[in-house]
Amino acid sequence: MLRLMLPCRPSDKSQLEAKIDWLRKEVPYQYLIGLEVGMTMDELFDPNALEKIKTNLEEVAESVFLTLHGAIELEIGSNRNFFQSETGFQGLVRTFQFAKEIGANLVTIHAHKFLTYAELKKASEANKLEEIKITSLQKVREYIQRLNKEVQLGQKICIENVPYCLLTDWNLNPEESLFELIFVDPKDIEKLADLGVSMTIDTDHLAQVYDSSQLLPIIQKLGTKLAHVHASDVGETYNPFINLASEGTTIGKGRIGEKGFKELLGYFLKFSEKKYLGIVIEVRDIDHIKSPNSIESLRRVIRILDELEKH
Repeated sequence: MLRLMLPCRPSDKSQLEAKIDWLRKEVPYQYLIGLEVGMTMDELFDPNALEKIKTNLEEVAESVFLTLHGAIELEIGSNRNFFQSETGFQGLVRTFQFAKEIGANLVTIHAHKFLTYAELKKASEANKLEEIKITSLQKVREYIQRLNKEVQLGQKICIENVPYCLLTDWNLNPEESLFELIFVDPKDIEKLADLGVSMTIDTDHLAQVYDSSQLLPIIQKLGTKLAHVHASDVGETYNPFINLASEGTTIGKGRIGEKGFKELLGYFLKFSEKKYLGIVIEVRDIDHIKSPNSIESLRRVIRILDELEKH
């Protein structure tokens, strides 16, 4: 069965209330609704901030299905991302402990092992990119094995695919950006499948790396390792010094387009007949209360699903 969801920062109670209200107004009865809880890295390491999030969810989001998106920090030199350091690992543990506290049964994380442009260039010149990728995947594997031993997991672990350049809508200068080698290609999840790790597919991230015609075949190859979806379109394509790729574009208004989303949603609908699947409308909005782009995207998804159901 499909769950139609919106992302939310529940530290802002008014945003939390607005997102739930929109879902209840817009989503037809045949689909479940839910929220993807997000937080900053500062909030993750602040017990008072976590308690505030927990209280807001208890007061406002009772009986609403929840997933959790782990915090990320795209800053050169940061050691708080989950697979970067011992501090990061403790953040990973906290994330899954908190997911249990709020009743989220699926957690999406980024498995960042990023490189600066200088490191990327040096490794490329030395033909060591594949070696770094293998080593990085092994490190992620070790951390998840440790997590399984340290925390009694009741949540599904999902790793999200990422674009090659992690700052595609922030700057054009590659020397100021961070780059990723692992989980750019979703098939990397195969290295962790025996640990019970699944995949969150971000359609925007995927379309930054692959042509729109390639998206569905790539996703289909995941089979049952697909567990969650972040849905948005992407505007333009990242080219260093030339133009940015605009992440979180309203669904149907970017490179994937309405035709592409109809193909993807057709597959997700059929997939959900055998397995629960959450689709998070992860579209960029400046106003998170009125959420005009998110609501337009949600309505487009519902309309496309309705057309697919009728045929």
